[in-house]
Amino acid sequence: MKNNFIKKAKTQPLVLLILSLLMVFSMIWIFGACSGSVGFYTEKNNGDKLTLKMKDTIKIRLESNITTGYNWNLSENNNTEIISLISSEYTEKENNKNLEGKGGFETFYFKAESAGNTVLTLTYNRPWEKDVQPEKIFKLNIAVE
Repeated sequence: MKNNFIKKAKTQPLVLLILSLLMVFSMIWIFGACSGSVGFYTEKNNGDKLTLKMKDTIKIRLESNITTGYNWNLSENNNTEIISLISSEYTEKENNKNLEGKGGFETFYFKAESAGNTVLTLTYNRPWEKDVQPEKIFKLNIAVE
């Protein structure tokens, strides 16, 4: 009887550790699956139609060269009640190190906030040039359910 108790006492911490790890990994998997991350979009997706669920997030990565004064700007016509900008960043292209006028990418993260339809529009222009057409326009037609 004493030997069984000792064997159980020795293996019990290991069993608890394994069960704890399984529970942690299960929670990570469940919450990761529910995080709402939808996808990654580039200029190839210009004009695409997306259907999102509330709290879904999307990432848009567009070529840019801020050294020329041009950058991507969120259009004033965007409905931020349906989809809102979370953050943005600029990164240089890897193969352009030590080159003047090197280009890069602007990356935008958006979150679906409420149900509805909207067109997400980004314009590539110089912000101080007010009466000039943008060099490029990027649009996504978005439906949030």
